[in-house]
Amino acid sequence: MANLYEGPPHSLYKEFSPSTYFSYQPGRKSFQQGYLGITGNVSLVGFLRLRFPQHQPLYARKIRISFSGTEYVRLRGIVSKVLTYETNSICNVTIELWKSPDNDYREIHKLNLPFEIPLPLDIPSSLSVNKGRGKIEYDLRAIISCNSNSNIRNFKGSTMIVQCAHIVNSYILPSIPEPIIWQDDRSKQGIGYEILLSDKVFGPRYPIVVRVKLTFYDTRVSLKDIIIGLKEYTAITAQSEIRKKSKYIGKKIIRGGQIPITQCKECSTDIKFTIPGNCVRKPTWSNESFNIEVTHKIKIRVRFGFFSKCNINLEAPVKIVNMLNEEEEAYLAAEILHQQEISRYLEPETQSRSNSPPPSYEPNWFTNQTSLPPSYSLSTETN
Repeated sequence: MANLYEGPPHSLYKEFSPSTYFSYQPGRKSFQQGYLGITGNVSLVGFLRLRFPQHQPLYARKIRISFSGTEYVRLRGIVSKVLTYETNSICNVTIELWKSPDNDYREIHKLNLPFEIPLPLDIPSSLSVNKGRGKIEYDLRAIISCNSNSNIRNFKGSTMIVQCAHIVNSYILPSIPEPIIWQDDRSKQGIGYEILLSDKVFGPRYPIVVRVKLTFYDTRVSLKDIIIGLKEYTAITAQSEIRKKSKYIGKKIIRGGQIPITQCKECSTDIKFTIPGNCVRKPTWSNESFNIEVTHKIKIRVRFGFFSKCNINLEAPVKIVNMLNEEEEAYLAAEILHQQEISRYLEPETQSRSNSPPPSYEPNWFTNQTSLPPSYSLSTETN
């Protein structure tokens, strides 16, 4: 199967049948088409493929496909100490792929069913925090109404289920930088500084840049090191109980001897922290759902050895978000241009029918949509 049609690995299937499986469009490595958080229309696009031998066909009368998302928060009972999950539905979209013309069972040996499922534009990315204590999961499910006398796997009464997990990725475009500047002239303490953080939003291809400028008023003060740390905070709230955890996901240390001091007793350096290159742990994108919150802070420490009274400790909240890589950005730009060309070509015909503008695949610029409020309300079934 895997050799014929590229699709999700077997490990992602929660309910599996070798005779019924999902596959991607040719040349793609995911069902997701469009960039959630950037483009105005995002869908799951692929195929449901059925392969039954001649001597053991499937008898079915209706095939549906659904996409659902759920937030899970693991709770521990106060008395029994038994682990349970509190759940919140994020989305549930169901469409009909195939139906018997006379509503009777039809014999099926080989069938390729293309599908396209529109996604709500405000759903958060898949995530798992605190060792799975809080998580957001999405599932793609095929529901086949068939004859229960058929000798096939994954039957639940007269329904066959095939289900696999799908990883949802949301993105953000770079916004206008909002630098943060700290300044202090501690001439009485022997040191003055100007420290600039390049922005408040970072991600792949857009590193954290910290510019440090120091002025030494006391010749006895020497720079020991500068430490840039990225810290991640996760909070899970449920039943008035708050669980918070924090961890460093990356640090970068610049030794004082690496930074030359001018004759004016000043030194200046730019420190670049790349994501995920300088991360020792995989970052979870800044996020907010019903009960799960992921936030980040930049920690900046400047140490002066024996003159610890001069040490500088700064911090600032930032957002770590999933940004398009170069290949994705080029693909998005080409797709937008292609759709604009189609719109211009169809414009005369469309305007003759209606005064409304032609449809286009335009970007939906969400400059600040790095954390999403829980406004998920789409629960539809299309026949």
